Amino acid sequence: MLRKIRTILAAVLFTLITLLFLDFTGTLHHWLSWLAKIQFLPAVMALNVVVVVALIVLTLVFGRIYCSVICPLGVFQDVLARFRRKKHKYSYSKEVRWLRYPVLVVFIIAAVAGVGSLFQLLAPYSAYGRIATMIFQPIWKAGNNLLAMAAEHYESYAFYTVDTWMQSLPVLIIAAVTLVVLFVLAWRGGRTYCNTVCPVGTILSFFARFSWFKVHFDADKCKSCSLCSKSCKSSCIDYKTLTFDYSRCVVCGKCIDNCKFGALRYDNAKLH
Repeated sequence: MLRKIRTILAAVLFTLITLLFLDFTGTLHHWLSWLAKIQFLPAVMALNVVVVVALIVLTLVFGRIYCSVICPLGVFQDVLARFRRKKHKYSYSKEVRWLRYPVLVVFIIAAVAGVGSLFQLLAPYSAYGRIATMIFQPIWKAGNNLLAMAAEHYESYAFYTVDTWMQSLPVLIIAAVTLVVLFVLAWRGGRTYCNTVCPVGTILSFFARFSWFKVHFDADKCKSCSLCSKSCKSSCIDYKTLTFDYSRCVVCGKCIDNCKFGALRYDNAKLH
């Protein structure tokens, strides 16, 4: 039940945020601008203490659910991962510390030094925004223009033609490279980008380690079939030692759904 609610909420938020980036009329910005305000880094940069504290508390209670529900780049990785046909395709891997933490340090230095280009390059919300506006929006506009042509034929002005010209070649190249990197990493390893490169994921991982609710193994029921590990896009489940790397777990609940023996449960860690 929790997984279904999480999935529906993630799909709704992702769709609304995508429409916010695709909107070229400015109409949706009046209604959906709050979606940008609840993103972690935009809230930090805007000194929105209420949102930042709320997201940290959310992580301390439920783990990195922000990454799997609210962050559009995180949800987008799940979408890209679906292109791989194999049903079970992942395996446990250790945390790539030599890359994960240096990226965070570089990100913090860029933020403090005011190197906006590097900051925006690594910020997940900005990265998805570039992909949506530079790659998806022109396609969206082209579809609108086709509808405008059809409407004009029937003397209707429900749609109007808009320009689809490219605003910036360098930004388009960056967006395209980011999309390719995301696709390759998601296709091969699920949330590799989320748990290795993304600075927000790394920041929230410090709090997720101490989250109140966690997924746990029931050693008496576990048959070491490895289905949980193979279904984990975060590669954070070591079924051999019956342990989770909670710093990388995004609380998707897929491991629970794939366990045939009821050996996993999502509950209060303090009860065990």
